[in-house]
Parts: sequence; C-alpha cells; structure tokens
Amino acid sequence: MRNPAIGLISIALVCGCSSLGPRTVVNDRIDYIQEISESWKKQMLFNIVKMRYLDPPTFLDVTSLISQYGIEQQVDAAANTGFTWPQSATSPYGLGGMLGGHQRYVDKPTISYAPLTGQKFTKNLLTPIPPAAVINMIQSGWPVDVIFSFTVKSVNGVRNTSRIRNTLYEGKEFDSLLKAMRAIQAAGVTDIRVEKDGAADAVVFVIADESRRDEFREQADTVRKILRLKQGVQKYTVVAGKLPASDGEIALATRSMLEIMLEMAAVIDVPQQHVTEGRTAPTPDASPYDKLFSVKIRSAREKPADAYAAIKYRDHWFWIDDKDIVSKRNFTLMMIFLSLTETDQKLASPLFTISG
Repeated sequence: MRNPAIGLISIALVCGCSSLGPRTVVNDRIDYIQEISESWKKQMLFNIVKMRYLDPPTFLDVTSLISQYGIEQQVDAAANTGFTWPQSATSPYGLGGMLGGHQRYVDKPTISYAPLTGQKFTKNLLTPIPPAAVINMIQSGWPVDVIFSFTVKSVNGVRNTSRIRNTLYEGKEFDSLLKAMRAIQAAGVTDIRVEKDGAADAVVFVIADESRRDEFREQADTVRKILRLKQGVQKYTVVAGKLPASDGEIALATRSMLEIMLEMAAVIDVPQQHVTEGRTAPTPDASPYDKLFSVKIRSAREKPADAYAAIKYRDHWFWIDDKDIVSKRNFTLMMIFLSLTETDQKLASPLFTISG
C-alpha cells in the first residue's frame, strides 16, 4: 500500500523539473548590455559636468557580472493505511493520503566594481592620442574633417580652435584645410595608410595624381599650400609633433583624452546662477570654426523628457538631447577613443560587490 504514495511523489518531482538556464540567455545578454551601456554614457557625462565645476573625474568599471538561477522545489506527501470501522462487505480496507508542494525561481546576480585609478590610467588620460589611432579611425570610414576637428590640436603648426587654450578665432586656416581634405577624401584622390619603412611602420598621407581628377586639383593645391608641403610630391610622412622637420612631413599634434573632455565641458550650458555665484566659469562664445566638434550639453532643474544621456548634479539636470545628432555623434566618438585607451593595469580587489 506504500507504493502508490511513492509513485505520486516521483511523478511530481519529474514533472516539476525543467531547464531554466537557456531561456534566460537572450533576455539577460540584452538587458545587461543595455544597462551597462547606459551607465557608461551617464558616467562619462557625469565626469564631464564635474570637470566644468573643477571636480576631478572618477571612473568605476564593471569588472565581473555573474547571474545565477535556480529552481527551489518542495514537495509534501503523507500516506496512511488501516482498516475502516465498522467493516462493510464492499470496503473492508481504507487508504488515505495527501500530496502537495510549491516551486519558486531564484535569481542571484553578483556584480563587481573596481575604480580605474593608478599611474597607468592617469597617464593614458594625459598622453596625446597617437597619430596611428587617428589614422585608423579615418581608415575605418570616419570623415577626416570630423576626426581632425575632434582629436588634432595642430597640423604643421596650423592650429585648431580651442576653448581651453583660447584660440577660438585662430581656426580659420584650419577650417579651410579640413574642407579641402574632406573634398579630396570624398573624391577618392587621397589616402592615409601605414607602410613599412625598414623594420618600422610609417604613416603616410597620399595625394593621387590630380591630372586624372582636374576638378579636385584646387583642393589638393590648397592642402599643400596650407601645410607648406613640397609641390609635385604625392606621398608625405605623418609624424607626431607640432612642426615638421621638412616639407615632406605632416606633423600632427593631437589632443589627450583629458583635453577632449575639457573641451566638451567648456561648452556646457550651465545655470546662470552658478556662474553668478562663482561656482563655475561662464561659457565662452561660440566660434564659427568649431561646429564639427561642438557637443551641446543642456541644463535645467526639471528632468528632461527625451534625452540621449542625462544626469543630476548640484540640484540640476544635465543632458544631451536625443534629437541632436551632431552632439550624439561627437559624444559617442569620444567614448570610442576612451574605450580604445589601453590601461594594462592590474585591478585591485573589487571596491563594491552587489549580490542579490
């Protein structure tokens, strides 16, 4: 008489078991990627706003993410046998029992954080972006005028506009250079690539024979004239520096990631009350030559309804409008360059570990 009860328990256990893990993969990957991406944007915007108020930037990285799932089951069963009293001819024996239980799903995520600090990370923020990294972005399809206006301080001594260096109105020649370089890039008569120079790699800027494309001869001549390059030469070596050693070189002086963040911080639309009280400096006037680099960061007391990224700081909301394509592009480009920054640091024990 015990066998029926045992059979009922076994059936309940078998039927209750199912594979939970595979069903969580799609949702978990998308949800976690989305949240990490949003937090990275907000952290970057938060640090840029802090720098406008002369607060030092601080970065916190997600070092590990472990999500554990489980199914907890509990089955309660009881059985009893005996004779009924009084006995009858139709049912001389009795069998009684009870079967019950419950099941619940358990989600236990563990997220670990570590601060990005130390000499290596600080050095990467202060070190100018290597010219090879700038060239790689152009080779990947980004327009040369966008990349140069974003990352380059000067080319062969021709200076870009800068709010932090107060050169807003010195960029006319640089602006003319970018327009000419963009025109010949779009026409396919120029190229920037890496070539072997003995045992080392050399970055070269190539201007093809303009006789095949006479309509772009003027733009090519403009590039050579502004950069003071040797006429009649199609290949020029790209080097890091402010000034070239010869008329066959193009010297790129690039910005560091810290300079790029400071340039963005300088254009924030800060509350006038904060300026009046001396909490931050007033926003410099816009230059007619830095439109490509501009990132419009707005501010208000109310939370924005449609924001690409928004954070709250000093009782005000700061955000980038989701419909501002230029600002979103430049902000994304800045995050790409920062993500390409190599830290190579050994992370210490996690500062925070959150387990649910």
